[in-house]
Amino acid sequence: MRFDRNHTDLTASATLFFLGLLIIAPALKAQMSEEDGGNRYSTCVALAESAPDRGINMALEWQLAGGGVPARHCEALGLFYGEEYAEAAVRLEGIAEDMRIGRGMPVRGDTRATATASMLADTFRQAANAWLRGGELVRAEAAIEQALALVPENSALELSIKEDRAFIAAAEEDYALALSELEEVLDANPRRTDLLLFIASAARALEYFDRAEVALERYLKAFPDDASAYLELGNLKDAQGDTDAARKAWVKALSIEDAGLDAEAARANLERIDVAK
Repeated sequence: MRFDRNHTDLTASATLFFLGLLIIAPALKAQMSEEDGGNRYSTCVALAESAPDRGINMALEWQLAGGGVPARHCEALGLFYGEEYAEAAVRLEGIAEDMRIGRGMPVRGDTRATATASMLADTFRQAANAWLRGGELVRAEAAIEQALALVPENSALELSIKEDRAFIAAAEEDYALALSELEEVLDANPRRTDLLLFIASAARALEYFDRAEVALERYLKAFPDDASAYLELGNLKDAQGDTDAARKAWVKALSIEDAGLDAEAARANLERIDVAK
């Protein structure tokens, strides 16, 4: 999900918030016995995350040995963690289509496994996150809509995918959709206080300042030492024209975290208001 980390366009730093690339390992491995390669799949996925090149090599060797969809999925994850996002997304969408008809899936007796609707939705969701990471927003939106079309209404998975759709909407600067989706997820899961910071940012972008303040206040109660919260508080106060309060919040952000994207954005904003004075 893309949210501006500074109020102006002075710097281009932005935050991408993801639930992470969800692994279909539990659902896929459930259809695989040890002989099918269940343990091999787990090993490959772990390697793809920790050492993408090695994970991809293992996946390619496994594909040559007939590894099918599990091996291809491991390769796609290796590409994602290796920051080859577009390649990962293309492969994930292809995997979803093959899983739908059972091509390359494990065989038990005379029956070839096919993916459940949830597995397909999760795979399209992974593709959407990869497209988003790669900056391909139109394709990310198409993939996430495919994922949503596959899940039951009001299910936990639908809410989780709607959260991802909010991230994509924010990257497209559709803050109204982003805010709506995030508030729906939070209403269903009140303990997801981590979402309040992004709700505040989306509300600020829409100039719903009261809603942004309420969300930030709740967030800071849960995470009182989060530099990102004070950066956003400064952004909000700046948007409201309260430069002194904005400066105080950005200085607080720097006192908590003096390096990283939040610190860079806070410094850029402080420099901006100093130059303006």
